[in-house]
Amino acid sequence: MKYHYMRISPTTVRIELIPEDNTEKMLLQDLMQGQTDDQILNQLFENGLGIYQSNTKLTAKKFMDFPRVALCSFEIVNTLSATTLG
Repeated sequence: MKYHYMRISPTTVRIELIPEDNTEKMLLQDLMQGQTDDQILNQLFENGLGIYQSNTKLTAKKFMDFPRVALCSFEIVNTLSATTLG
């Protein structure tokens, strides 16, 4: 799956899912018809968000064109490494 991004604000990005093969096209069709688990859809947008900006947590999504395009709100997750603790 490819992703297209448009920054909306410091904590919101528009993400568009772009299928690269027939399997991914069928997955989006199944999602559109409600035949696939919402967890798969969440995972697709979380993956896209992680590529856009690492160390983020998806907090909300508002669909503009279900299931392909959504405004995704996120927060930055701070991770501590062993070197900063020592």
